[in-house]
Amino acid sequence: MDSAVLPLWLSAIAAVLTVGLAAAFAVVALRAQRALVSQLRMMEDLYQRDAEQRARAQAQLVAAWPVSERSTYESLLRRGIVGAAIRNGSESPVYDVELIYRDVPAAWIAVRQVGTVPPAAAAEVFAGFDEERTEGRPDPSRINPDGSIKLAPSAAMKVEIRFTDGLGVRWSRDSTGVLTQLPPGTPRMSTVAPDAEVEPVHG
Repeated sequence: MDSAVLPLWLSAIAAVLTVGLAAAFAVVALRAQRALVSQLRMMEDLYQRDAEQRARAQAQLVAAWPVSERSTYESLLRRGIVGAAIRNGSESPVYDVELIYRDVPAAWIAVRQVGTVPPAAAAEVFAGFDEERTEGRPDPSRINPDGSIKLAPSAAMKVEIRFTDGLGVRWSRDSTGVLTQLPPGTPRMSTVAPDAEVEPVHG
């Protein structure tokens, strides 16, 4: 009878060992899978960061800033009210360029459509705007006795530039220099149809 019971115990032990080994292999496989998933996620993150960096490479070299009426372009900017310099320091043109001027205390915003800005070693100055509008209420100190709005000097304006890079990505750089990728389908700031290519103002 003992000889009949012994194989049953051996079978039970073998079964337990088999289950234990299977569980151990399962744990090892699960850990390996998790490590692989983690590595894949890390590689995906690195690829995404690299793609974002490459996408920003051209945009980081495009900037705009306001210029003063007391500069070389005094008469032109006085007639056009505002003016800004644009420099495209990349190796390719940027497209659908818009200059957005804001005088917050005056609740005033103006938009200039520039079109295409080619690469250049020096900045080009663009004067005037295509349209203007009011956003909110002006500060009482900016309201003249006749009801008109007193605007800040051109150099004191906040200037934002929006443009499309060579990959078709739309960007914005605000008056503090912060570069932001705009979501696809972001509407243009201008509400009027673009005219022919705009020539920069030369001194």
